[in-house]
Amino acid sequence: MKDTMRAVVKNKPEPGVSITDVPVPEAKKDEVLIKVIKASICGTDIGIYDWGDWAKGHITPPIVIGHEVVGEILEINSDDPRDLKIGDLVSSETHIYCGQCYQCGVGNAHICENMKLFGISRDGAFAEYATLPIATTWKNDPTIPVDQMSVQEPLGNAVNVVTTANVPGKRVLIYGLGPTGLCAAAVAKAYGAHVVTGIDPSKFRQNLGKEMGCDETFDAVSKERLGSFDIVLEMSGNKQATEEAFEAARLCGTIIAFGIPKEKICIDWGKYMINKELTIKSIFGRMIWDTWHRTSDLLLSKKVDLGKIITHELKLEEFEKAMEIMKSGEAGKIILTP
Repeated sequence: MKDTMRAVVKNKPEPGVSITDVPVPEAKKDEVLIKVIKASICGTDIGIYDWGDWAKGHITPPIVIGHEVVGEILEINSDDPRDLKIGDLVSSETHIYCGQCYQCGVGNAHICENMKLFGISRDGAFAEYATLPIATTWKNDPTIPVDQMSVQEPLGNAVNVVTTANVPGKRVLIYGLGPTGLCAAAVAKAYGAHVVTGIDPSKFRQNLGKEMGCDETFDAVSKERLGSFDIVLEMSGNKQATEEAFEAARLCGTIIAFGIPKEKICIDWGKYMINKELTIKSIFGRMIWDTWHRTSDLLLSKKVDLGKIITHELKLEEFEKAMEIMKSGEAGKIILTP
C-alpha cells in the first residue's frame, strides 16, 4: 500500500478546504482500515466548509472531513473483531461513544457525554482510506446498492425522527426537503402516514419530494392550513420555518426538532406550550444500533429507494464543484468517489 493518499482537509479555521496529500492512516487497537469506495456530502460538511458557528465550536483543524461512507475492510486490528472480516463492505456510525458514561449505560450511546464525531473530531472519509472504531462500524448487507450504503446515515436520522413522531394514520408536515427531509418523507409513507406535505423554497427539491413520497409540496404553508397538521418535522433549521412549526401543528400536535438553526429561536411559551398542549421532541442522530437495523430493513424491502435522491456523483478532487452544486439547491445527495 502507498504511504500517502488524496484527502479533503480542513486545514485552517477559516472558510474553504484543501484537497491535498496526507499520510495513509494506520488502524489503531480495535479499529479497522478501509478503502473508501463512496462518500456522500452532508449539510454539516457545508457548515464546516463555510466555517459557521457550529463548525467553530466542534472542529480543530487540521482534519480530514466527511462522515457518510461505504468502504472495504483492508485491515482489522483487534482481538475481538465481532463478525467483521477482511473484504466486508462497511459504513460508519458518526457518533463514537465511550461506553462508560451514564447515557451509554442507559441505552443512549448516540448522545454519549464524552462523544467524539467521525469526520468532525477525528479524521473522516473524504479520502482514499480511513480508519473506523470497530464499535461504530456497521457491516452492510451486500445486496444493498453500494451508492445507497453511503447514504444510510442521513436515512437513519430520518428513521429516528419518524419513529419518534409515531406517524401511522397522521397528517405530517415536513419543513425542509434537503436529503434528510427527503428521507423523512419516504420513511413517513413507509411507516403509514396518512398524508405527507413537504415545504421547501426549491422547485427542484419539491419535485424530489414528490418522488420520495410527499403527497404534495409547496414553498410555504397557506394560512388556511396552519394548525391542521398532527405532526410537524422541522428538518431545515431555518428560523422562520422553526417558528412557523408551532403555528402549523394542530392542538395537542407533535413537533420533532432536527434541523440546527444558525440563530436563536424565540417562541411564545404560553401560546404554544401551554394553550396548544404541544409535544416537542428533539432528535440528535441515530439510535445505536436499533436505527441502523430499521434503516437496513427499509432498503432491503425496497420500501425506501435512496437512488432517487442521489443526483450527482463526482470525483473527490471535484469537492469545490460539489459545494457549488449543493449550495445552489439544485441537488439531492452528492456522492464522491476517490
